Amino acid sequence: MKILQYLFISFSHKILKILPYTLIRLLSVPIGIIYFLLTFRSSVKLFKRKEIFKNFNIDYKPLIVKINYTRYWLETLWLTNKNFSKHISPHVEIENQEYVQKLKKQYPGLIFALPHLGNWEFAIPIGNSIKLNLLAVAEPLNNSYVLNWFKSLRESLGIEIIIGGKGQNTFDLLVNKLKSGKDICLLSERSIKKSGVATEFFGQLAAFPKGPVALSLKTEVPIIPTAMIKTKRGYKLRFNKPFYVPYFENEATSIQHGLKTLSKSFEELLTLDINDWHSIQPVWTSEY
Repeated sequence: MKILQYLFISFSHKILKILPYTLIRLLSVPIGIIYFLLTFRSSVKLFKRKEIFKNFNIDYKPLIVKINYTRYWLETLWLTNKNFSKHISPHVEIENQEYVQKLKKQYPGLIFALPHLGNWEFAIPIGNSIKLNLLAVAEPLNNSYVLNWFKSLRESLGIEIIIGGKGQNTFDLLVNKLKSGKDICLLSERSIKKSGVATEFFGQLAAFPKGPVALSLKTEVPIIPTAMIKTKRGYKLRFNKPFYVPYFENEATSIQHGLKTLSKSFEELLTLDINDWHSIQPVWTSEY
């Protein structure tokens, strides 16, 4: 089964990469609708989230969420350096780049915290174009064939990938990488394996991974909340205002305050296009 999953992904990439980008976006609609219907149980769970966002006057649409999630996967399987340079790069704008430029003069490496918004794979070549030396942590998958395929794809775009997981001593490795000049990108609004630090997120309790905040606290490097947001023609790479994680009376309190600040920044980013937030899995403790 694992080898079949790999072969399906590899074959899909070979087919999709020759298609025009406009067709990729068009295909996401019918395929996304089919995906929505075939996974109706999880779709129903997304409808319950509408109540959370109603309190913030945000129009959350589960069908559009799954269409956009489908588009993310189609774009990723379509993605090559050539396709990006030809079809995406001319239509990418960068917002608040001055935050990065200023901090790059002070620190060898920076910490970028991202929500699962838009297409974060597209941020890799754009980050390279503004002279970032990128590194990301990939969550371990049960299928090593698929894991290695995605690792190779991302590395071909210009980012170093390290595999996280239990027993990998990832945190100490990231500290050293940051000091050596790597700019570390961490997807940070959803914790794996139903664990994390209790954080208020859109008025509800969520389990956030402490990684970027703990890393900032340890190294005294600020965090830059970042998102690659879909536009009508392409994407916008947006950097939100950086923030430091000061040390309070103890490490746990310091991390809690840092996550509160990160959560608020993520809320701002997600509100820009909530229906392009690819979080199908549980986020809030009430969803487990």
